[in-house]
Amino acid sequence: MRFLKNVRGEAAGEAMPPLDIVVTRQDVTDEASFRGSGVLELYEALFPLSERDSSDDIVRWVLSEDLGERRQFALGDRQLSYCLDSRCFVLRAAERAIGLGFFTCDHTSHLIFCNYVGVAPAWRGGGLARAFYREMVDMLDELFPRNIGVVLEVEPFDRGQLETVIGDLEQTGRRQLDAHEAATIRKFLRVCWYHKLGYRFFCDAATARPLQCRSPCLDPALPPTEWVGAEEDYWLMWHARERAAPAPSSAGELWRQAVEAIYVEILAKSLVDEDPQRRRGYWDYATALVAETVQRTAVAEVTLARYLGPDDSPLLSRWRRLAIDLPI
Repeated sequence: MRFLKNVRGEAAGEAMPPLDIVVTRQDVTDEASFRGSGVLELYEALFPLSERDSSDDIVRWVLSEDLGERRQFALGDRQLSYCLDSRCFVLRAAERAIGLGFFTCDHTSHLIFCNYVGVAPAWRGGGLARAFYREMVDMLDELFPRNIGVVLEVEPFDRGQLETVIGDLEQTGRRQLDAHEAATIRKFLRVCWYHKLGYRFFCDAATARPLQCRSPCLDPALPPTEWVGAEEDYWLMWHARERAAPAPSSAGELWRQAVEAIYVEILAKSLVDEDPQRRRGYWDYATALVAETVQRTAVAEVTLARYLGPDDSPLLSRWRRLAIDLPI
């Protein structure tokens, strides 16, 4: 357990309760305590249904399955293995969850994947969200001393659509956003926040645009004919660990490792391991899609860079002046 000091949330008022951070399998060791913290209710309140994993799956991953032990399974005449360690950090006020962070360390690549981070809207003022995130990173470095950094997915957004949405809100004065408008703004705000934390995009140096990768379908139980329709496009952001052990020699090699860690080591292997005999087809599909992403970007000169520049600052200022509450 760690106490978070010298910060305050907007909901705290004059009598702010002590804030602490607990982590699964260290401070929270059983399902009843984990569920009793209120973290799963907070998770469901913060993220739309389309972005959420099953709460039961999260409980299984962080408490009984992704334990940092190497797992093996047979796929035909091949033996495959992987080694994951998933942790959920819970920020608490008076022992009730007001923030969460869910991370998975892939011990093969020594990369940490950020699945979710969120803080209850009423507690986001006063730099609390940023302080919580930085404290989690320090705790991750202690848990996984060989890690070289954190990678995460963000949904691509279109600057033109963003300009259109904000302009229409300014002209009409309306306060309600439809689902598409909210998604467009939310994508932009998430990138702004991660940039503040020091994250950078994997970009094509020739175009200065983020490289795009494609996530396989997350549900192997669907008919194979539906897998392609359930794929999603993402940009990847990276934050290197300070004073880390030697990292890949180039951003291009790091990009390849990140793509393979997320979509093969963390995603495909764990899903196929649940039913290797029936999911051979899914394995072939998922690994082929990952190989296609790596091959498509192999000719690019990859660089780590910000995507949002000075020209985007006015858009953020205009959005803030609208004073519309939109949790990200």
